Amino acid sequence: MSKLGRQSVLGEASTGYNFDHMYVKKAEGYYGVGKIIDYFLLRLPAVKATQSRKQNILRIVGEKIRQRKNEGKTMRIIDVACGAGRYLAELEAIFNQDGIEIIGVDYDNKSLELGRSIAKAYEISETRLRFFKGNVFRLGHLKKFGNKIDWRPHIIIASGLIEYLEDDKVRDAFRQIYEGLDDEGLFLFVNQQNNPSKKLMEKVCTTREGAWILHYRLPNILQTWLIAAGFKNININTDQWGMYNLFTVRK
Repeated sequence: MSKLGRQSVLGEASTGYNFDHMYVKKAEGYYGVGKIIDYFLLRLPAVKATQSRKQNILRIVGEKIRQRKNEGKTMRIIDVACGAGRYLAELEAIFNQDGIEIIGVDYDNKSLELGRSIAKAYEISETRLRFFKGNVFRLGHLKKFGNKIDWRPHIIIASGLIEYLEDDKVRDAFRQIYEGLDDEGLFLFVNQQNNPSKKLMEKVCTTREGAWILHYRLPNILQTWLIAAGFKNININTDQWGMYNLFTVRK
């Protein structure tokens, strides 16, 4: 009866708009009691860690934008699994759409529609924050896409993507992201190494493809794959719940 619970058990657990509900932190539900249940679900450790993930991405990317802006340069960003892209809109709002251009790519139409409505609510120009539908599990389009529109990103973000990919696809994604980045560009991504609500999620959460299956990886494994792809200056930060590892690496 809660909004988070209903979406999570009816095949929408991994959608951008489900994560956006966690970010907003406003309890919603049905018949009154659903709202109460939602209130408590939004305070689960896994949800708190997800909310913290968003804030850390905002902080890190915001710092990089300021640095580049001080140099008189425009920052170009692609989020390859953007969902509803709330933190992308917040970044544009923080910098008043000055010196920053962002592209969000996702495969879910409902999430993209929500993203566009969020951007509209912030009165953000479509030339500054653009949303495109694309299969984020096939990242080969990144380099071609950049060459086609003469637009290469200085930052590529992948939040809520790596844990859904098999090992060989992660290694391939790292190689393709490396090729798609501008010289000395930054790749920022999040990996799950554990989940305090793992048993509950595996029991009740579903996606459109079926059971919600995540690949939990320790950071040293991903570090090895990043080095093999050519990345350097690898920094890893783990949240207080031991759930998410936030990687920042350079081309």
